[in-house]
Amino acid sequence: MKYENQAIALLIIGLIALTLLTSYFGSTDIGDYSDVAKYFSGDYNAKIRSSHSYLLGFVHAPFVGFFGNFVIFKITSLIFLILTIFSVYYISGKNKKALWLISLSPIIWYMAPWINPIQAASLIFLWAFYFMAKYEKDDKMRDLIYSGLLIGLGWAVWDTILYLGIILFFIFLYNKKLINSAIFLACIFIGLAPRLILDQYLFNFAFFSTVKTFISGWVNIFGGIYQKGFGHSPKNLVTVVSFLLAIPFSFWIAYNPKVFRENKKEIIFLTLSLLLLFMNPQIRYVMVLAPIMILLSSKYITERGFKVSVYGSVIILLFFIFPYFIQLFHSSPNSQIYGIESSIVLSEGISLPDEDLRALLIKDLESISREYPNESFIVGNHPDNYQVLAHFYWGNSIKEFISIQDYGSYLTNNSVLYRKKFEPLPNIQERRQFWIEGGLKRSDNDNTDYGSIEYGLSLDEPLSLGGFKLEKKYRVLSLYKKL
Repeated sequence: MKYENQAIALLIIGLIALTLLTSYFGSTDIGDYSDVAKYFSGDYNAKIRSSHSYLLGFVHAPFVGFFGNFVIFKITSLIFLILTIFSVYYISGKNKKALWLISLSPIIWYMAPWINPIQAASLIFLWAFYFMAKYEKDDKMRDLIYSGLLIGLGWAVWDTILYLGIILFFIFLYNKKLINSAIFLACIFIGLAPRLILDQYLFNFAFFSTVKTFISGWVNIFGGIYQKGFGHSPKNLVTVVSFLLAIPFSFWIAYNPKVFRENKKEIIFLTLSLLLLFMNPQIRYVMVLAPIMILLSSKYITERGFKVSVYGSVIILLFFIFPYFIQLFHSSPNSQIYGIESSIVLSEGISLPDEDLRALLIKDLESISREYPNESFIVGNHPDNYQVLAHFYWGNSIKEFISIQDYGSYLTNNSVLYRKKFEPLPNIQERRQFWIEGGLKRSDNDNTDYGSIEYGLSLDEPLSLGGFKLEKKYRVLSLYKKL
């Protein structure tokens, strides 16, 4: 027992060391959380744009401002993951098999360095599921209330919890009294309150980020505002295999007839949730279900199955975190962009230069801020390239990084960036015809003086703006001046 506890402690120390030593912060939606924190800390030299909840970034803002970096996200990620490990151990009745399986879960190690709300949301959802299962067993209203509150809090930081909560709702409450369902739904909105209050304060509309995220999800399905499906990972062999490998080995015992009969609702919930997440298979999504899968399977797994699961988890774990080890000793040019999926694809052409693109970009920004102080810069050519520069620049000499999209909107005097109209045409002589229309536009309170901007920047190609000429070429950036 003593040596077993020491081994678990060493695993956790290893997890902490790997997380804090690697330069990797994740590969998806990083700016939607880190840049929000930087903006509210007063260190972001641009307008903010996020497609997700502002709550996680807002909470981290004081620490980002104090330390002048994003390491606080890694620290809170570790806290949430360690709490998840011990929550699984506690909920399982201090089952040592559950502790080992969750401690060696590849998804835990994979997500540790990430700037992402999934770590917090998965911990919250684990307890929401626990109280729902407890309510199913004991029929105590307080457990249902706790579950609803936690679903709402999870939704406040990560929108996908809403969809998982809906599945949980129908699986566990379809045969309960209507008043129970009403109480559960009311508790969800009470749990969502921190996000609603923040949105009301920031946007004068309590459901601003909720509606925006929901709509942007559907917009992306139809090609995105850039008509490229921006923000969605393509479903290919690498992403599918990576997603499947992230699922705990021990989970598949759930489809044993005996196990299924004794845990029918739990297994149906997990199956439907997996099918939902498989629509856009990304390794990180497994994080929210893996603790529940391990809780369920650890009750039934045999000694032989346990050993196979441990050995298999270690192999997959090392496979997932291999790119992190590379970055401990080298600076890969893709260290801030690619995870395990892309590392597999790019493995044949991997290069390890002395200085990575991030360091070169930061040096360029420092040089530009000294040579052209208190200037605003149009950044192209992608509409969101300005976010890259605002993310990496820490200083107050540059006035503002401006999206080339917003500047183009100013030039054409057209503030609408995206519009979609739904208008069904009746097949009969109906006197009325209706339509539903929505879109995105440049904010009405945009106070940038676009007419006074003299300079532009581009990252990897000539700036696609007429009336600007190349002024100076830096290591990564190119500076353009208005004619």
